[in-house]
Amino acid sequence: MPQVTKFKRAWLSRRDDNGDELNLWLKQGSKETTFQCTLCKTSDLDCANQGYSAIYQHMNTKNHKANKNSLKDNSLLAIRTLKPQTVSIANDNNSGILVIDNSQKSTLLPFNDQITKAEIVWALTVARRGFTYNSCNGIGEVFKSMFPDSKIAQQFNMQSKKISYVMSHGIGPYFHRELVKKIKSREKFVLCIDEQTNNQSKKQLDLLVKFWSNDDGLVVTRYYKSILLGHAQASVLQCYL
Repeated sequence: MPQVTKFKRAWLSRRDDNGDELNLWLKQGSKETTFQCTLCKTSDLDCANQGYSAIYQHMNTKNHKANKNSLKDNSLLAIRTLKPQTVSIANDNNSGILVIDNSQKSTLLPFNDQITKAEIVWALTVARRGFTYNSCNGIGEVFKSMFPDSKIAQQFNMQSKKISYVMSHGIGPYFHRELVKKIKSREKFVLCIDEQTNNQSKKQLDLLVKFWSNDDGLVVTRYYKSILLGHAQASVLQCYL
């Protein structure tokens, strides 16, 4: 019987004809003798008989080259913050200001994910700069006019309702989880409460936390959540807190 070739992790560090590492899109399939291309979104491709030659043949197909070129037509976005692989929105005095860095090597993403990433970066900018949601209406048309050669800009769409949804249901829960992790890792923190009647004549309880931030090197105050109360008796506060 012919010898069966298994997927080798060493293949991930090889480079294609353009000098790009294969680990940007290559990964092992569900079996030891298969591989997948995340760029082309393939199912398991067999390498049992041809070994690395099967991978080489795939990355030289017209479809694979077209998918890769479509990504290279647009600069990949990277968020540079205090620490790699993290997203931070800090004060103007800090070095954690949101920065678009096109020179930093980033993970090769499918085109749709690049659009999503661009919309997230814009949402973070809106939050960072204090722009109103309504100011985002028509911003997609502005970007299309400014960057006619960018495929990402042509697909960018961010209206007031969408950015509200992205903030509350998209990136909001991520930052909330990160805040909870930081609080749990601290021995001590201060819980601050601010109770008031909002513009809907409902009692609103805002919760803030103060704790020492290792990233910032100082005591920081962070918003935790808001609670709408019918009545604010001590028993009700105890239940929510």
